[in-house]
Amino acid sequence: MAEKVTRDEGLRSKFIPMIVNEAKKRGVVTGNATSGWTIRKTVASGIKMIYVVRMLEARVEMWIHLGSSAVEFDESAGIFDHFYSKKDQIENAYGGELTWDHPGRRTAFSIQQDYHDFDLRETDKWNMWVEKMVNDMKKLDAA
Repeated sequence: MAEKVTRDEGLRSKFIPMIVNEAKKRGVVTGNATSGWTIRKTVASGIKMIYVVRMLEARVEMWIHLGSSAVEFDESAGIFDHFYSKKDQIENAYGGELTWDHPGRRTAFSIQQDYHDFDLRETDKWNMWVEKMVNDMKKLDAA
């Protein structure tokens, strides 16, 4: 069974701004730090680039969601299918494999880099994670 860890708002409130500040400094896509556990930036209609931070995992992703109606879902699926048809090209440009469509989503699609070894409690690794996540977001956005 996966370890259950209580969310720590104090850690989140210190780590999230580090990502935003580094991304802005380097001209990498980012939104603003908020009280949430994600940083979102809309880059096109229905497409957001998102940094997701949890206690024991993190990811950077391109999130595709035009809405929850059947028509909007079909349009979102069409956009995802377009990108998926270029999977090899995108992963080559990115420089590695990506996760295509996060499991469990019902009305949205994603292309993402997952960090299953992330642990927000390991504050001594924050600089490394900020660097990695910002670098990977830059590569994902460019791919």
